Amino acid sequence: MQAVYTDIRALGAELVVISPELPSYLSELAGKQVLTFPLLHDYGCAVASAFGIAWTFPDDLKDLYLNTFKNDLAVRNGEGSWKLPMPARYVIDKAGVIRAADVDPDYTVRPEPEATLSVLRLL
Repeated sequence: MQAVYTDIRALGAELVVISPELPSYLSELAGKQVLTFPLLHDYGCAVASAFGIAWTFPDDLKDLYLNTFKNDLAVRNGEGSWKLPMPARYVIDKAGVIRAADVDPDYTVRPEPEATLSVLRLL
């Protein structure tokens, strides 16, 4: 999305990433990836839950993350719920109406940035 961020802004829109990761981890990510759009912390997946896209790790997956990947989401997210949002991209107009939504439980499936630009061009 960074590659099309200038185009998004030129269309009068804003790109915001919302993540359950603590701000320190988000800052680290932004620095490594040279991201210039805002990354916001969603404590306890409150926003994701409101959108109906939060899910809680089952015990076997939690064990895999902790013991194999050495990734403790309770530490990274600053709370112990072990919730994550499904990957999602929304285009919301100035009136707060969702004009497009792409949500997929498979974290490897992401819409092309150009698809988001196409929607923005229609608004």
